[in-house]
Amino acid sequence: MSRKYVPFLILVLAVLTGAAGCLSTTFQEVTYEGGILEINVENTDKPVESAVLQVTIMEVEAFEQNEVFCKAWYVNLDQGQNEYTVPVDLQPGAYKVFLTVFVGDERRASVIRDLEVAP
Repeated sequence: MSRKYVPFLILVLAVLTGAAGCLSTTFQEVTYEGGILEINVENTDKPVESAVLQVTIMEVEAFEQNEVFCKAWYVNLDQGQNEYTVPVDLQPGAYKVFLTVFVGDERRASVIRDLEVAP
């Protein structure tokens, strides 16, 4: 193989490696207002019926985290933007929100978000 093709092959390999890690489902904005946690999920893949959305909320105080909410349920994951609302009573303070979407046995997306509830 000619040496002039080596940089091109390295570039192609880098692009393919990067594309292999792309997720078809990603969590967007997560907000809390008036006792409702609003979760936005973008799905660039085909629609999925009966995906599982799992939400765990941990209250953060000093050097401790305490679970205050945990729920998983089936959702339909349409192509494009999806919005899910979760009624949950959170007191003012700092929280970590753990979000996961499962499709079958595959974990499609997972993220941890900081959430601050104002008094």
